[in-house]
Amino acid sequence: MSSRSLPLPFTTAWPWVAFVALIFLANYGARATLSPLLVALETDMHINHSQATSLLMLQGFGFSVALGLSGFLMSSVRPAHIAVFSLVAAGMSLLFMPLVNTLLQGQVLFLIFGLMAGLYFPAGMATLSSLVFPQDLGKAVGIHELAPNTGFIIMPLLMQLALHYTDWRGAFSFVGLGMISIGLSFLLFGRGGQQCTQVASFAGSARVLRDSRTWLFAILLTICLVGEFTIYSVMQLYLVSEQGFSAEKANLILSLSRAITPLAVVGAGFAADRYNPARVLGLCLLLHGVALGMMNLSHIYLALGGVFAQAFCIAFSFPALFKIMGDCIKVNDQPLLLSFTMPLAGLVATGFVPWLLGLCGEYASFGLGFIVLGGGSILSILALIPLQRVYTKTETKSR
Repeated sequence: MSSRSLPLPFTTAWPWVAFVALIFLANYGARATLSPLLVALETDMHINHSQATSLLMLQGFGFSVALGLSGFLMSSVRPAHIAVFSLVAAGMSLLFMPLVNTLLQGQVLFLIFGLMAGLYFPAGMATLSSLVFPQDLGKAVGIHELAPNTGFIIMPLLMQLALHYTDWRGAFSFVGLGMISIGLSFLLFGRGGQQCTQVASFAGSARVLRDSRTWLFAILLTICLVGEFTIYSVMQLYLVSEQGFSAEKANLILSLSRAITPLAVVGAGFAADRYNPARVLGLCLLLHGVALGMMNLSHIYLALGGVFAQAFCIAFSFPALFKIMGDCIKVNDQPLLLSFTMPLAGLVATGFVPWLLGLCGEYASFGLGFIVLGGGSILSILALIPLQRVYTKTETKSR
C-alpha cells in the first residue's frame, strides 16, 4: 500500500490502523508504568504519597508542553516521523532510569520522559486519520483506543512480574527497550502520516481559539482523560492505603478492572458511528460520575463495583468524543484544536489532578477526591448541549 492510495475503507486499512494502535500502546503503556510501581517506589525511596505523585505531575507537565509543540511541528515534519521519534526518544530516556537515586533525579528524568512521549498524540491521530475515510473514523479511533485500555490490563501484571526479578528502575528499562523496538519497526514497515499539515496561521489559530466549541471540547477531553489516566494512576495507592489490599492484589484488581475495556472501546466505536455520539457520551459521563461516587463507599464490594464500572464507562466515552470532534470541527482545524486542548487537558489529567489526589490521600482520603471528580463528570454533560445541535439538525433533515 502506497501513501497515494490512502485513505481506504476500514476493512482494508485495519492492519495499518492496528500498527498505529501498537505505537499508542507502547506510548501510553510507558506513561502508565509508574502507577503500578508507586508503592515499590515509595518504599525504596522513602517518600510519601504527595512526593510520589509529584513524579506524575512533572511527567504530565512535560507531556503537555510537548503536546502543544507537536501540532505545529506537523507543518514541517511528517506526522509518522514525529510519532516514531517520540516513541524512540521516550524509550531511550527510560534506559537512564537505573541511574536515579534521589527524588530530584527522578523528577528531572520523568520530566524529560514526558517531553518525549508528549509529541505522539496529534501526530498519531493525523497518521490514523490519513488511513481511513471520514465515515470510518469512529471505528479506527475505537481500534486506536484499544491501546490505553490494553495497556491498563497488561502493565500492572508485567510490572508485578518484573518486580520479582528486578526493581522499579529495571522495570522501566525493560519498557524503554520495547518502545525503541516498536518505533523502529513502524519506521520500516508502517503506513500513513506522510502528508504534513498546513502551517498554522495566526488567523487560523485565532479562529479556533474564538470558537466556543474548542473550549467545550477541552472540558470534555479533560474529564475523559481524568477518568482514564488520573484514576488509574492512583488506584494502587488507593487500594493499598484505604482498602487494605497488598500491592500484589492491588495490581491484580487494577488489571482485572480494565479487562473488559478493550471490548467496550471497540463496541463504542461502532456505537459512535451508528447512534448520536453526543447522547452516547452524555450517558457515559453520567454513569462515570456515579461510579466514582461508589468508590468512596465503605462496603468493599460496592467500592470495587465502582472501580470496575468507572473503567468501563470511561473506555466507552472516547470514540464518541472524537466522533463529535470530527463532526463539529473542520478537518484542517482539527490539528490546531488538539494542539490547544490536549496540552491543557494533559496537564490537568496526567499531572495536576494526580498530584492533588496524592495530597488527598496523604492528608484526607482518596475517596474525597473521587467524589469531587465524579461531580465534575456529571456537570460536564452541560458542555454537550451546544454540540448536540449538530445532530439535532441532522435528525430534523432526515425526517
